Amino acid sequence: MPFDLQKVTGTWKSVRSSDNFKEILKKMGVPAEHLDMMATAEHQMEVKAAGNSVTSKRTTFGKTMENTFTLGVEYVETDPAGTKRKVTTDWEGDAMVSHYPSHDGKGLVLRLSRTLMDDKTMRTEYKIGGMEGWMEAKKM
Repeated sequence: MPFDLQKVTGTWKSVRSSDNFKEILKKMGVPAEHLDMMATAEHQMEVKAAGNSVTSKRTTFGKTMENTFTLGVEYVETDPAGTKRKVTTDWEGDAMVSHYPSHDGKGLVLRLSRTLMDDKTMRTEYKIGGMEGWMEAKKM
């Protein structure tokens, strides 16, 4: 199914993930005291898309983050801990792919590939430091 940016607009809730998702999060630098909660909690994210511009808003650890980007243009994203990272998000076939050339500030590459499984299910595949995993979200 081709990725339709307009179908992404709405509120999404994570519903399930790969068995190694906790290890993926650890590799991404999630603090040890938050790993269990992040790996098993149902997180919500609000997404708005207009043209080639996307805004995502989510609340984690009591902090609300909002990031806006234009497809194909490098931008700086802020994570729940307040860390800023350079990232470029663009199309690759039927997926919207985010590429972080130095997720940890030391050259660790992270690739997130989002595909619509149907109108209400989005799957995000994670590739970081030789590890691969996934998370699925349902549109509310």
